[in-house]
Amino acid sequence: MRRLPVLAFSLFALLALSACASAQEGSVSTDNTAPTPGAAASEPAASEPAASAPAAGGGGCRTSGEEGAAQVGIENFTFSPGDVTAAVGETITWTNEDSAPHTATLDDGACGTDNIAQGTTAGLVFDAPGTYPYHCKIHPNMTGTITIQ
Repeated sequence: MRRLPVLAFSLFALLALSACASAQEGSVSTDNTAPTPGAAASEPAASEPAASAPAAGGGGCRTSGEEGAAQVGIENFTFSPGDVTAAVGETITWTNEDSAPHTATLDDGACGTDNIAQGTTAGLVFDAPGTYPYHCKIHPNMTGTITIQ
């Protein structure tokens, strides 16, 4: 009679451990942060964007602290102008006149600005000609197109 409770407890413990092990193997992440566009979670982040870019975007972009030859204003949750053109190597500067922070982030995630606070600016320089659709990663409905010649 004494073996029955021990056997039942052992069976219960074995089932509990088995359930824990299978739950860890198929667990679902509860991390609610957005993934970085363009990179798998297991890939390390690149320290610099690629030096060459295809015509449709995808790299050859870096941040710049210089005043831009091309200017984009951010006001009323809109990029103005929405479509901006610059030459290879010229800085494009975004100036935020909204009360909320914004970014200028390439749609493919290859590069972008950090958060641009109210009254501040941020710039990007492109090393390859092409058309680069972009958005604000905080407010994805804010979109524009960069054309580099």
